[in-house]
Amino acid sequence: MHQPGQVIKARYRILNKLGQGGIATTYAAEDLDIGQDVAIKTLSLHELTDWKALELFEREGKVLSQLNHPAIPKYLDYFQLDTNEDRYFYIVQEIAPGQSLQELVESGWHPTELDVREIAEQLLEILGYLHQLNPPVVHRDIKPQNIICESTGKVFLVDFGAVQDTYCHTLSRGGTMVGTYGYMPPEQFRGQAEPATDLYGLGATLLFLLSHKDPADFPGKKLKIDFRPYVKISPELADWLEGLLEPLIEDRFKSAPEALAVLHSHREIIAGRSVSNPQPAKSNVILQKRNDKLSIKISSNPSKALTSLMLLSLAVFLLTRFFPVSLHSEVGVFLLVFLLIFILNSGFFGPKFVDCFVFTQLDFQGNQFKISWSFLGLSRKIEGNIQDIFRVEVNKKKVPIHNKKSKKKYRLLISCVLQVGVKSYHFGYNLTQAEKEWLVTEMANFLGKPKVIDA
Repeated sequence: MHQPGQVIKARYRILNKLGQGGIATTYAAEDLDIGQDVAIKTLSLHELTDWKALELFEREGKVLSQLNHPAIPKYLDYFQLDTNEDRYFYIVQEIAPGQSLQELVESGWHPTELDVREIAEQLLEILGYLHQLNPPVVHRDIKPQNIICESTGKVFLVDFGAVQDTYCHTLSRGGTMVGTYGYMPPEQFRGQAEPATDLYGLGATLLFLLSHKDPADFPGKKLKIDFRPYVKISPELADWLEGLLEPLIEDRFKSAPEALAVLHSHREIIAGRSVSNPQPAKSNVILQKRNDKLSIKISSNPSKALTSLMLLSLAVFLLTRFFPVSLHSEVGVFLLVFLLIFILNSGFFGPKFVDCFVFTQLDFQGNQFKISWSFLGLSRKIEGNIQDIFRVEVNKKKVPIHNKKSKKKYRLLISCVLQVGVKSYHFGYNLTQAEKEWLVTEMANFLGKPKVIDA
């Protein structure tokens, strides 16, 4: 209906088309009055085949004008324009930055279980806001195309063209069947909608993210989607997802806060210290966590290194005091140098010794992780995205300390390792084997990542 460059209402310059829906078209435009990009949704009276479409459009504008949530693009304007041939209706909103979940998946994005959890948490908070309004607002069209995700991971809910308030439904004892096949629960096919209706759409959207398959393409058992054989997720998340996708509304989660509380409790089950993985006794590792954050502090242990140094000094003293040679003689110097070379080559001053003076801290929160090392006033810090972590492991590495044609000797270095892309970040050389295995298990469970304990 509109072309790039066209100016509407002497204020909005069309930039490009954002999308075409069943009854309306959405454009990106520039608000010439304030110099800001906006989204304009327009409906043509001439192209209407059902007056119900105009009712839904007007209802969308009315509902949007009453909403105030940072994850719902702000309502800016509603107006109509007449021409000789037609009448046009317009809704103007702030534009949501980013791409839809549908576009991200089509471009090859494979979200991790953690990504899906965080998207679910954000959407449940948005739905909780909508459903607690008076009257409650039911979106009725939760699907990947209507969820915009920006680069930071924040999501926005858009397109309220199918929105309905439950008071209207209760009074009329019926409604219009709107929505998208595969993302609609059975009651929506009967024209009914309640807050739990949106939870089904959320579950179907999350299933699409996990599988890259349309929910309608999964086999079903008595209207229930049989997805477990086709997605690789933790049993806790699978159980929770089933609670969203129950076909009978009375079996489904009753509200967004209830679903969010259960998701958090499952996160505690996965991230919490299980009875089967207790922290080793006398461990100096400090591990703290809540629903969305894991913090690990590995203290330095200079006393252990100083004890070793004292023993070394004592050995040198005894050697020079009681060995029947003088350090001023060539034989004495040779013996002392040989002793030092032997100690250095044996790995005494290797990573385990240095690690006694290193303080290590690891923090995992939201989509980000941070590791910092402090050593005798020097520090190093790295940061990254949790989605780039693909494995946590206890790594055993043989380092040669003596190499002759007839004989090879090695020292064994064992550390915890965080594998991020092609990089490996080592820590915890001085922890006991039990501490390393415990710590790697805790991290892998919290992050939802594979763990490897090298035998």
